[in-house]
Parts: sequence; C-alpha cells; structure tokens
Amino acid sequence: MRPEHRLNPADANLGELTDEELMLRVQEGSNQAFDILVGRYKGKLYTYIYRLLGNEDDAEEFAQEAFVKAYIHADKYRTVAKFSTWLYTIATNLVRNKVRNVKRRPRMLSTWSDFRSEDEGKWMEIRDDSKRPDDYTERRKLQQLIQEAVEKIPEKYRAAFVLREIDGMSYDEISAVTGLKLGTVRSRINRARSHFKRLIAPVLSADYNFKESK
Repeated sequence: MRPEHRLNPADANLGELTDEELMLRVQEGSNQAFDILVGRYKGKLYTYIYRLLGNEDDAEEFAQEAFVKAYIHADKYRTVAKFSTWLYTIATNLVRNKVRNVKRRPRMLSTWSDFRSEDEGKWMEIRDDSKRPDDYTERRKLQQLIQEAVEKIPEKYRAAFVLREIDGMSYDEISAVTGLKLGTVRSRINRARSHFKRLIAPVLSADYNFKESK
C-alpha cells in the first residue's frame, strides 16, 4: 500500500494525458499519474481475469497484484508498447503461473453480442429480437448457453479468444501479451471460434437470430 500523498500542482492536468504519457510521469515519481492509470484499467483488468478464472476473489487478488508489479517495475516500461498491452502481459503471466495450482477448471462467465474479425466489423452476431414480457428471462437463458459453450473451449485457446473478442485487442497486441507468435495467435483464435460455433449453434433456440458474417 502506497502512503497518502498531496496533489502536486504539476499533476493538475494529468487526466488529459495518454496512458503512455502517464507512465512517463510515473517514472518521474508521480503517484497521481499511476492513480489515474489504476482508475482507467482496474475494471477492465478485473473483468479480463474474472473471465479466465470465474472467481471474484482470485480476479481481485490478481488484478491488484498486477498493478503492484506495474508500479514497482514502472522503470522497465518503454513507450514502444502500449501501457494496456504491458499491463495485460503482467496480468496474463500472473494467471498463467498461478492457475496451475487451481484444481477446478477455469471458467469465463462472460457474454457477447458480437464478435470482431480482423477484416470485418463482425465475425458472429447473436441477437435476441424477442419483444415478449419475459424478455429478460429469455436473454438470461441465452447468456447461460453462451457461457456454457465458452467454458468448453479448450483452455489453451481461451486467453487469445478473450483478448480478441472481448477486449478487442489487435493480433499484434495479443501476441505481445501472450508471448505467442502471430501465426499461433491467429490459429488459436480461429480454433476457439470454431469450437464456439460448433458448441453454440445446436443449442440456440429458434427464437434467437444466429447469423454469421459473410
């Protein structure tokens, strides 16, 4: 835990800076700059880890540890990489190293309304057009079906899939986060997509519109 600190007048407009500019300020000793980065990414990072592990306590612990490591090793950051990529790399390595000790199968409890492809805006679209009074119940049912399908995607493909389809990272960024070659990233995402489509297509009700992009 870092001690309380007073606002430095030089830090008054930090909120207008980019992530990378803020990290340069952190390297110069600005605690306020790092506080802003935490504010920007704590929710996203928690959600990412939660999707991989399916456990709130673990997600909170790993997210906090990732920020601690980012703060302690701020001097190692170089602006040739996005701050988000650097932070997600730290978090991914923490999960990768610790999940081996978790006996239960990791879960991702997330749902999507659309999936990105590299060349097109949407790879897959899953939409509930129902106007019935029990719309919420139907949507929850659809979400559960999607969750169950995602949980069955082989573990080795999940991180790349989540980073691409949920966090919207580019293939290059995913390669940097996971340490995988670009071709491997593409292959794993494509395999994960194939698994997901094969699993979800048979169970979707006729009440839902399941459409693949051309």
